[in-house]
Amino acid sequence: MSSNETKIKMIGQMAQDAGLIEDPQWLERLNEPVPLWVVLDMLLRWIDRTEPNGSGPYD
Repeated sequence: MSSNETKIKMIGQMAQDAGLIEDPQWLERLNEPVPLWVVLDMLLRWIDRTEPNGSGPYD
């Protein structure tokens, strides 16, 4: 396994541990393209988890 594949697996595992990836099958498909809404949903969930008292808008 190359270092790039290792990094992708590590990021996927971290996202699953943080609750951003709910379907464990995603870890087997991390190199496949995903719809933009999936990426945006994960980003907004990550923001909500890192800034719990940020009740304002995202912009």
